[in-house]
Amino acid sequence: NAGTYSTTLGAISLSAAACLHCLSGKFSATSGASACSGVSCKVGTYSTPGATSLSTAACLDCPAGKFSATTGAPTCSGVCNAGTYSTTLGAISLSTAACVDCPGGKFSATTGASTCFGVACKVGTYSTPGATSSSTAACLDCP
Repeated sequence: NAGTYSTTLGAISLSAAACLHCLSGKFSATSGASACSGVSCKVGTYSTPGATSLSTAACLDCPAGKFSATTGAPTCSGVCNAGTYSTTLGAISLSTAACVDCPGGKFSATTGASTCFGVACKVGTYSTPGATSSSTAACLDCP
């Protein structure tokens, strides 16, 4: 099928051909391909495997809060921890994702956040940065 390839020579059935999906960034537009065309996605990008055209094989930057440290990645698997966020696109590692603590009064309850929720603490109040829930982000009066 399109989007797959096989290096098995002389296969007598489809199951014996051991068809494999083209890796991320590569594609096969025809059935019976022995290789895929294109270039594997570079680190910091991803693409769905099994593409059938150059346009569907296009590599996309990892979204903010996530990263990919490997070439040919089908997804961006690394993520910022809960209580942190990142606005960096195409990160290749946790350090380049530049995950930072949510500021006082704001929180992120999930991993891989690209923003924090809540309202920043007003002057004369404080909250511990890096909150993971609205209750732990609550602003307190300064002593």
